[in-house]
Amino acid sequence: MEKRKSSSDSTAATIIKVVLLILAVIIILAIVIFVAFYFSNGFGGTYSTFIVKVNGESIAKNRDISLPRGSAVEFISFSDYSVTVTAAEPEIDFEIITDAGIMRYSDIAGEDLTSAFEITQTDGGVIVIEYGTIDEILSAHLGREATVSATPEFNIFNLVITSGNSSLTLPFSPGNFTDGTFIPVYDVQLGPSNGSLII
Repeated sequence: MEKRKSSSDSTAATIIKVVLLILAVIIILAIVIFVAFYFSNGFGGTYSTFIVKVNGESIAKNRDISLPRGSAVEFISFSDYSVTVTAAEPEIDFEIITDAGIMRYSDIAGEDLTSAFEITQTDGGVIVIEYGTIDEILSAHLGREATVSATPEFNIFNLVITSGNSSLTLPFSPGNFTDGTFIPVYDVQLGPSNGSLII
C-alpha cells in the first residue's frame, strides 16, 4: 500500500512542478513582451506606451475622435506627458477672413493652437478641454478678428498627446463646436505623471 501512496505523491508533485513551470514561462513572456513594447516605442510606434481615455473611451492608436466642449482626458503614463492642439492639414481647404486679408486654412496647418483652447487639470489629474467657436479659436491664434464662411465638418484639429518617446495624434472635427464664452489661456506644460499641471 505504501508503494501506491508513494506513486500518487510522486504524480501530484510532478503535476505541481509542471504547473509552476508553465506559470513561470507565462510570467517571463509577459515581462519580455512588456519590455519590448515599452522600449520599442509601442512596437515601432504602432501603439502608444501610455494609456489615454477620452470621455471614458480608451485609445491606444492614432484615430479620429469626438471631442465636444468639456471633454475629459485621463492618462496613465510612466513618464511626463504633454497635450497640444495643432491645426491639421484640411481635407478641403477653406478661407479665413481677417482684417489683414483673406488666407487659407492650409497656411496655418501644423501650427500649435493650444493657447486658443482652455486646458485645465482637475484635482483628480483629469485634463478638461474647453473651447469657443471656430472663429474665436482662429482669432485667438492669429491675434486678430478672424471668421470662416462656414464651419467645416471634417477634421481640422489634432489633439496631440506625448509621453516619453511615444505620441498619439487624434484628429477631431469642429462639428461639435457650439457658441459660448471663450476664455483665452496660456501655453500649457504638464509636469510629472503624478498629475501636476504647470501653466
